Amino acid sequence: MKVSFIVIIYALVLSLHGIHAQSEVEKTQKIEQHLLKSKALLQKDLDSSLFYVEKALKLSKLIANDTLLAKSRLQKSSVLIFKKGFSEADSLLQNNLKNELPKHIEGQTLHNLGTIQYYKQDFKRALDIYLKAAKILEQTNNSKQLVNTYTNIGSINAALKNFKNAQTYLERALPLSEFNEILRLQILVNLCNIYKEQKLFKKFTDNIFEAEALAKKYKAKNILSVIYNNLAPYYTEEGADYNKALDYGKKAIILKKELNQTSTLNVSYNNVGHSYLKKGEYRKAIQYLDSAVPGTQGVLKSYIYNNLKESYSGLKDYKTAILYADLKDQIKDSITNAEQKEKVAELTERFESEKKQQQIDILDTKNELQALTIKQQNYILIVLIIFGVLVLILGYFGFKSYKTRQQLDTVLLQQKLRKTQLNPHFLFNALQSIQNFIYQNDKEKSGSYLASYSKLIRLILEKSDDNFTSVEDDKTALESYLNLQQLNYNSKFDYTIDVDSTVEEDFDMLPTLITQPFVENAILHGLKDSDTGNIVVKYYKNNNTLYVSIVDNGKGFETKKENAKRLHKSMSMGIIREQLKNLNKTSKHFDGHISIDSSNEGTKVILSFTAA
Repeated sequence: MKVSFIVIIYALVLSLHGIHAQSEVEKTQKIEQHLLKSKALLQKDLDSSLFYVEKALKLSKLIANDTLLAKSRLQKSSVLIFKKGFSEADSLLQNNLKNELPKHIEGQTLHNLGTIQYYKQDFKRALDIYLKAAKILEQTNNSKQLVNTYTNIGSINAALKNFKNAQTYLERALPLSEFNEILRLQILVNLCNIYKEQKLFKKFTDNIFEAEALAKKYKAKNILSVIYNNLAPYYTEEGADYNKALDYGKKAIILKKELNQTSTLNVSYNNVGHSYLKKGEYRKAIQYLDSAVPGTQGVLKSYIYNNLKESYSGLKDYKTAILYADLKDQIKDSITNAEQKEKVAELTERFESEKKQQQIDILDTKNELQALTIKQQNYILIVLIIFGVLVLILGYFGFKSYKTRQQLDTVLLQQKLRKTQLNPHFLFNALQSIQNFIYQNDKEKSGSYLASYSKLIRLILEKSDDNFTSVEDDKTALESYLNLQQLNYNSKFDYTIDVDSTVEEDFDMLPTLITQPFVENAILHGLKDSDTGNIVVKYYKNNNTLYVSIVDNGKGFETKKENAKRLHKSMSMGIIREQLKNLNKTSKHFDGHISIDSSNEGTKVILSFTAA
């Protein structure tokens, strides 16, 4: 009897365990089903999609399955992003990142966080997050998610006019899009726009006809109208086949009318009018161009008026042609003046604000240095009193460690001082010179120097807190700086900046703002009394080492001792060397060096940076 009782109890326990296990499996399956339903309804019915993901989330919490819980949070965040509930979506995704996740879920979580910032128009932050997501997703076999991340990175770069980067990521996305032809169509259209912007017409034609075929297959009339709008000007200008240009332009007009896209019809009318103009059929050109004028504003209106001017000139109606030429110039002038006034006002305001902030930063830095010195002196006194004889034995090692910390802290603070004091007199003088050109109505010079000034200020503001910058940004900063210095010195010197084919401008890095002081010294001291000065800057690589050579044909600094002192002061050589020394210590696998050779025939500076 006793044995039978034990057997019954054991069987009952096994039965209960089986029921529990079955229940867990059923709940897991149920969660997956709810998530699939939510994904299926995401583009069709957001409320129903949210309903199913809420059920999945509740069940995941009940069975305490971290992976399913993370997947449920991820799907709910996708629904909330579509509903523009960004704060709640962000909170769910941040909860995901608190735990260790499978790589594909971690990558998708970062992708959704990037999408939130994209919708908030914070493109820089969105781009940073998408790049992190891409690095993680590249470690998985989840090409479906990776293609979306690459596509978004490409789209943001295109919106920011970084066409090279946009091309790189969209070309990475294209081969991964084979599973979804609609997605492939969108990538192809974006790529074709980028190829056209960069005048890569061979790649443009290689891809746009595939996009046309896919758009026809899926009856995507909206996309097809965009494709035809791109093909019309291509065949007018580059293809030199006016009949094809007219055919595509008229097809775009038909589609836009069919889709009731009247607000963008003026672009298509202008394309057709321009094709007739190039073909020499001036009256037909005028008919379409007249249709393009109503409701058109800005640059496009200037183009239309210019085409009308050319058309009436072709008909030898010079009176009307002059009328449209005047109208075109008025629009162009109004656009230029508005842009220049806005830029000057913005730059002046930012300059004044930056100047005040520099003063605050300098005071804060000096206070930090003073507080650091007092604090370290107190530590020394306490150590001497408490440890006495022990300090004498260990003093050497303690003092050496203390001196190293003090030097590193001081170098970092001095580096901050140097970055916030980029010669405000030079910047203010350049701004005044630009304003003089504007008041003299010298549009070409004011526009050119204003562009250089804007690039230089933007790079200083964006890169001053970073330890490293790309060769492309460093080159842009030097070009802008030298262009403005030519303005200040009435073009008494020439300069050349060359990037060797061994250098990848977007990816090869060097310390931020390290080249500018050497160029500044060449101008201020090497070429000071010369009317035929020349500065040559070259970026090149040998194996894994990036080199930057800065050569001038000035008088050198060994001829006079006082010039050597001024070199040291102007370039802050001690700080620059300490900056490199600090980066060599704190940045893994980085090694930077400076070599200077100066004589009566000029000065040559070679900077080398090795990154393993």
